[in-house]
Amino acid sequence: MGQLDERSYSSSTSTSTSSPTSADLSATTTTPSTSSSTPTPTTATQTPPSTPTPTATEAPSPGTNAGLVAGVAVGCLIAGALLGLILAFFFYRRRARSYSRYNPPVSAESKPFHQSPPPAAVQDRFQLRQFLLDSSPDKEIASELHSLGGLIQQHVENNYHLRPAHVDPRALAVFLTQLGIRDRGSLTPETIAALALEPGTRQVALQHVISQVIFTSVDVSSRSHLSMLPAPIAAFLQSIPPKENGGNNAEVSAYALNEWRVLSAFLLHPAPSARTPLPASNSAVAHQAAAFASALDTFLGHFVVGDEASRLGQRSHLQAVIAECTKLGYVLLSQPSEWRFVHAPARQGGSHAAVVCAGLVKVTHKDGTPYGTPQEVVAPTAVQL
Repeated sequence: MGQLDERSYSSSTSTSTSSPTSADLSATTTTPSTSSSTPTPTTATQTPPSTPTPTATEAPSPGTNAGLVAGVAVGCLIAGALLGLILAFFFYRRRARSYSRYNPPVSAESKPFHQSPPPAAVQDRFQLRQFLLDSSPDKEIASELHSLGGLIQQHVENNYHLRPAHVDPRALAVFLTQLGIRDRGSLTPETIAALALEPGTRQVALQHVISQVIFTSVDVSSRSHLSMLPAPIAAFLQSIPPKENGGNNAEVSAYALNEWRVLSAFLLHPAPSARTPLPASNSAVAHQAAAFASALDTFLGHFVVGDEASRLGQRSHLQAVIAECTKLGYVLLSQPSEWRFVHAPARQGGSHAAVVCAGLVKVTHKDGTPYGTPQEVVAPTAVQL
């Protein structure tokens, strides 16, 4: 072992151009060389015997420790990455199965979409028509309207004088316009004012005014600012924008308004299961009637006897007439068909006619589809002038 180390070391440091022979190598290991002309000391004669090289188990170097730590770290990093990839694979695979379970694949063939009808139980549950009010008989409604016409006539005959009234007819026409009388009836405000100032036609003129103003106030289609309908319904009607002219939008809006009217009456009913017309609240109607009578008296008050008792009696009876007419309005509000009041006679001939009690027409069927032409149920009560 020592000879191999010395031979290796001597061959790497010798300056001679020729390689030493095996005899020279053996001589070098035993005695120093003395025959050379230019003596050059060899490595073997100057260096002490070489010591054995330490192994890794005996004294590991700092470089070895660093490499070992780096190898362990890289191994842990690779193992963690592999574990993460495995977990991600199983997670996304489970998620894909869950998605395919709740979202079945769509066929490549394009098919038209047909919404399946709801189950029969759901259909029966939401058939509102079976809970809404059945139509009241036409004869019953007509009889009630005739009775109200007689009540208006009685009120006029008992509470207004026939003496000359000293008031400007133009002022009376303005009051009538403020009450909503414009071109809806058969007479203009100016004509009505002139008739009211004449004692012979005064009662007809006053009946015409009371009938038109009161029945208009309970007509959903009129949207009067003087309304005797339930406050929520009156407020909503006032908030609806004007209808568009032409096209199908007017028909659609009319149908939607009719459906809204029926459902509103149903929802406002204190006992909807009774399937009766919406009852008028006495307190609410009394408050509305008092304000309504004050508005009417801007015109009617000019023909009332001046003493306090007469005025109190006229005001009290007028409020009672308004309340009774309002009850009929609530009945019509609750009907599945749409009803409207008519304030002009069908045929006027060539002369003027004043309607002293409004008529009634039915505009739609029970299901809300309109008639080709309104169906007259009660003709207006008119007086030829």
